[in-house]
Amino acid sequence: MPYTPTVRGRQLARELRHLREQAGMTGEQVAAKMSWEQSKISRMETAKMRITSGEVMELCESYGVDGDKRDQLVLLARSARQRDWWREYSDYVKKGFIDFLAFEAEARTSRGYEAQVIPGLLQCPEYARAILLGAQSRPTDEVDRGVEVRLARQKRVTQSKDPLHVWAVIDEAVLHRVVEHSSVMVKQLEHLLYLGELGNVSIQVLPYQAGIHAAIDGPFVLLTFDGYPDLLYIEHLVGCVYLEKPADTEQGRLIFDHLRSAAFNTSDSAVLIRDKVKELTR
Repeated sequence: MPYTPTVRGRQLARELRHLREQAGMTGEQVAAKMSWEQSKISRMETAKMRITSGEVMELCESYGVDGDKRDQLVLLARSARQRDWWREYSDYVKKGFIDFLAFEAEARTSRGYEAQVIPGLLQCPEYARAILLGAQSRPTDEVDRGVEVRLARQKRVTQSKDPLHVWAVIDEAVLHRVVEHSSVMVKQLEHLLYLGELGNVSIQVLPYQAGIHAAIDGPFVLLTFDGYPDLLYIEHLVGCVYLEKPADTEQGRLIFDHLRSAAFNTSDSAVLIRDKVKELTR
């Protein structure tokens, strides 16, 4: 399986590059001193390979780093090598999405906008299955695994001791787009109401009356972390884009702030969702 670095792995790579630069050494100089290939230093510093705690200790010795800082980096290397739940699903998710799962698993907050369907992180099993079946022809086992992925992601929201804080803005059109049949949509809307009662989840509906809004170009997710730069994630037809430059993530934050200001508050959004449930169950 191709190496997919965790946020911890990416953070370690950044730290090692920073330490080398502080030591005033080039990648070629470090490689020569360590009797490594220069490409190994490059792969380490771009998070394209696993880094062992032993390699971290060797690099720290070369850079003159010891004490608490060295211990922190060794601990980071060990935690970065832990196997995460999402790795086993790499053959069942769309191209590039496995990286998003790695980021989401370690994020502190997730803020996003969705215009077409309920965000995957908030989907109930029946709705998720209908979406996967309706999007394109898929083998049954692939659909089953896709549903498993959504439910596994959601555990971080509903069952974790270190819960992901989710703030979702959903276009009103999503509530009216009945998936498969009304009973599935009712289950999904009731699931949204349940999630909205959790202390770490905020759900707002962007009404039709908002007109042309800041995210008219499409959905996005902005993830924030402890000790790692924010990440802006945007999906498109054949893949996805990850943006980490401060200018890009700041733009994502500003757009999200505009959306939440234009949307109904969480209480009024819940009223709208309940009204839709009543309409579907008449």
